[in-house]
Amino acid sequence: MLFVLKKIFYIFTILLVNLYICEYIGNKLTARIELRRGYRITRIRGAGFPLIRFFKYLSRDSRINIWTFFIFLLSFLMWSAVPITANLVLVEMDYSLLVAITFYIGLIIVLFFNSSRTSYSAIFSEASKKVLILLSFLAPVLFSIVSIVLISKTLSLKEIVNSQYQHWNIIFQPLGFITFFISLFLQLKLLGISRKSYLSTEIDIGKEGIGLGKIVEKISVYMIVLFLIIILNILYLGGWQNIYFIRGEIVLAVKFYFIFILLLLMDKAIGRIDSYKLLVRINWKFLIPVSLFNFIVTLGFFVARNVYSLI
Repeated sequence: MLFVLKKIFYIFTILLVNLYICEYIGNKLTARIELRRGYRITRIRGAGFPLIRFFKYLSRDSRINIWTFFIFLLSFLMWSAVPITANLVLVEMDYSLLVAITFYIGLIIVLFFNSSRTSYSAIFSEASKKVLILLSFLAPVLFSIVSIVLISKTLSLKEIVNSQYQHWNIIFQPLGFITFFISLFLQLKLLGISRKSYLSTEIDIGKEGIGLGKIVEKISVYMIVLFLIIILNILYLGGWQNIYFIRGEIVLAVKFYFIFILLLLMDKAIGRIDSYKLLVRINWKFLIPVSLFNFIVTLGFFVARNVYSLI
């Protein structure tokens, strides 16, 4: 029991520290790109400002409800099956990828139901559209994931990482990586994670106030992006595999922050997308067809190799 509690503590601490660092990097990077000074209240280049902003929001309103509880719970439950390192995973299972994706889908669905709490139809309509578009981006992600499962022949995230000890899956699945990455970027774009306010997001889901409930929702937005970046690393970029003498944990952290900063730079370079129809067209006319084509080709190779022994 004590061993499990220690794992929970380590995972929770790692997530909160990375959440803090990502929020700080996002706001500082955004400020530099927009020629602003960024954090100006605290010392050490504003390192303590996210915490100050957190308590500032928390002091205004602390009302929560059952949906807020489920959002908070799912935001961390989806990490229970994700191995952050080779030895740091809360629940060891052979189908950890399926469980993690299920929690991820559940979090988005709960965010959708939470939007019904608002008394303003305009806010509900806006939030519902964004959450439904988020759900539509699941299609290319799932096609890409199933292609990796066919190659690795497992639903275990650990086994997928171990199978990349010689070559990363991005070499065998470049189309899958491209569609997954673009889907991740468009979800970040839709969530508006690089806006100026604390853990800012454009997905104002059904609240007419701010406080603990709003903070929980905005943390969940970050958790979605962080989760997808980690899954991208595990599926395509070797996860925590060592590179020469560099430890795998360090390699994973470098790849994680490289992708996060790259996404933020792309977000600012492309600009704000206000047209939901454009996002839908990109998804249905590019991401889904390409990911489906990649899946069909991968399935063909899988059948030819494992059923007919032609390859």
